[in-house]
Amino acid sequence: MRKTKIIKINDREITVKELTVDQIIKIMDSSDDPDINDIDMLFPDRLPSSALVMSLGMKIKDLARYAPSEIEIMFDAVEEINPTFAGLMQRLANVGRAALEAKKSEEPSAV
Repeated sequence: MRKTKIIKINDREITVKELTVDQIIKIMDSSDDPDINDIDMLFPDRLPSSALVMSLGMKIKDLARYAPSEIEIMFDAVEEINPTFAGLMQRLANVGRAALEAKKSEEPSAV
């Protein structure tokens, strides 16, 4: 049974749903898309906004109507309900950071 959680923002109740493996694969497959939206730019260290909209059953334009502090609450709930996916994304981010650091240390320094 998929996990769910209800969060309340202002007087609106929002249901957060656990993503299916198919949904996670779809998000991962779309991560090569060069179009980064405003939500992803505001929250670069969080799950992709596509995970947020799938889990919340919203559209990206719906998210834009919320304050950043409210979107943080949504991200927290989505990550709580989807810990396996959140952990995967964190591990991938760490690998990416390590690769960038390794490349940076290999570059000759300008003197």
